[in-house]
Amino acid sequence: MMNKYIMTGCDVNTEWQLPWFIENFNKKCESELVIVDFGMSSEMKEFAKKKCDYMFEVEGMGWFSKVEAMYQMKQRFNGQFCWLDTDCQILRDPSYIFQYVEHNKLTVVVDHPWTENGSPWTPQGNVGPWYNTGVVAFEGRPRVLECWYEEIKSTNHRGDQEALYTLLNTNAMNRAMHISEAPHRFNVLRLDREQKRLPNRPVIMHWTGQKGNDEIRKQMA
Repeated sequence: MMNKYIMTGCDVNTEWQLPWFIENFNKKCESELVIVDFGMSSEMKEFAKKKCDYMFEVEGMGWFSKVEAMYQMKQRFNGQFCWLDTDCQILRDPSYIFQYVEHNKLTVVVDHPWTENGSPWTPQGNVGPWYNTGVVAFEGRPRVLECWYEEIKSTNHRGDQEALYTLLNTNAMNRAMHISEAPHRFNVLRLDREQKRLPNRPVIMHWTGQKGNDEIRKQMA
């Protein structure tokens, strides 16, 4: 039976979310926790080491650091992995997302707000939906993960989600070949909540943006 790992990561700018993330993880999840250091403070590094099963470092590249971290997982561990941004609130056990993982594919959730309204920074294509990259599950190192990793190194994108969208938007077959969709409940965005687009029994509530940060601080207080 394959080991299952939940992974997250942060730098000095987002590390304040980590204690909140870990507290929610410990309440709901029994998978092993991997924390990736993108440039945390020394105090937070010591805290993280005590709270996780494994920890390693990746040179900080902003939002792109997590793609590097996912790329490295195969050489460090054997199993299935699920990346969660630190602004993801775990409401139920996220390990059930692994039942949607398919060989050589990324398992992600449709980003409904960007699919309906477009991104402010990237031209809207006509081949398929946007996928939110705050929750990404996979096994080993899918070919699309390698391509995504190369895309962010070679092309100037605002963020990792835009890089993946550009990669998938080349043609419709890319999505069929490289993407396995998980149900909406595994990545419910703040805007989904504001726009009355809530699925039944959310597993992960993703508090994006400044308003999301405000909600996380409120919960922490």
